[in-house]
Amino acid sequence: MRVDVFGVDEIAPGQVRRVRVGPVDVVLVRKHDGSFRALRDRCSHQGGALSGGRLEPMVEGDHLGEYRFSERRMVLRCPLHQFEFDVDTGRSPADPERYRVRAYPVTVENGRVLIER
Repeated sequence: MRVDVFGVDEIAPGQVRRVRVGPVDVVLVRKHDGSFRALRDRCSHQGGALSGGRLEPMVEGDHLGEYRFSERRMVLRCPLHQFEFDVDTGRSPADPERYRVRAYPVTVENGRVLIER
């Protein structure tokens, strides 16, 4: 089932928005490159609404003590306890097997954003 949520121009790069897809609350993210991602709007740690969180670059590094902000990867940070989720996969960078949220496919057709559930 694909749900038309709104027009592409209704959300700017770097913003997040909560939308309803059937009975499920989903957080739609527009990355800085203009692409869209969708995650279930419920933190797997303690159920906080991810749509109230912050979208930030993922911190990465090749060696211990060497850190930089990623140019491509983004995380959504839960407002309750600061748990982070990779917006591309829905997995927590800290513990990807234990903490994750469902990611939904997003497409753009005729200027409209569609989320598949």
